[in-house]
Amino acid sequence: MNRPTLAGISEWAGQAAQITTGVAGLSYAFGWVLMARFYGTLGVEPEDVGITFAWLVVRAFLVGLLALGALLAARWLQSRATAVRSTDLVLSVGTEVRSLMEVRLPLHGRHWLRGAAGALVGFMVVFLLVLPFRLGDRFATDARAGKPVDFGLLGMSAIRVTQVRLASADPAKPSPATGCVLRLGSNAGTSLFVVEGHVMRLSDQNVTVSSPC
Repeated sequence: MNRPTLAGISEWAGQAAQITTGVAGLSYAFGWVLMARFYGTLGVEPEDVGITFAWLVVRAFLVGLLALGALLAARWLQSRATAVRSTDLVLSVGTEVRSLMEVRLPLHGRHWLRGAAGALVGFMVVFLLVLPFRLGDRFATDARAGKPVDFGLLGMSAIRVTQVRLASADPAKPSPATGCVLRLGSNAGTSLFVVEGHVMRLSDQNVTVSSPC
């Protein structure tokens, strides 16, 4: 009794690992396309704001776990669909003593469950293939308009563009920008800001950043 059980668990774990790895790979592609689309529209590279391979892999793995749960739910719905029997909904018109007309409507539970499973899988496909382009364009438009962007998954921030106020590190020099600007991120001692729809690169040693604006 123990051997088949252990073998089944091992097989399930292997399949789960394969699914998680595959979906994590797609999630990595999703994240990279989203980052490249968003920052590329603004004329910069994801590496310019500190987006690294390790940074993206962690988030892709978490999305892979989420997608694994969705695929397991779809598989469970399909397995339930084969076991569900069709039932009839009877609509009766008449009195308490005599029925004048009866209408039987078949309720195919298996079709509903299969449809729900297909919709779940379809949502995941659209999410991974189409959404990064739409989101990247939308977030870039918001950033150019001076609107903050905060997009994350599973409690982890993916794109976070906040409003800050800049001041010159040298009191004798004027501030590089007045009012609130958007901070895209930083890398190697250089920070990127969106000022009036344009990206400005400033050394962290030359400016002082205060938040919230």
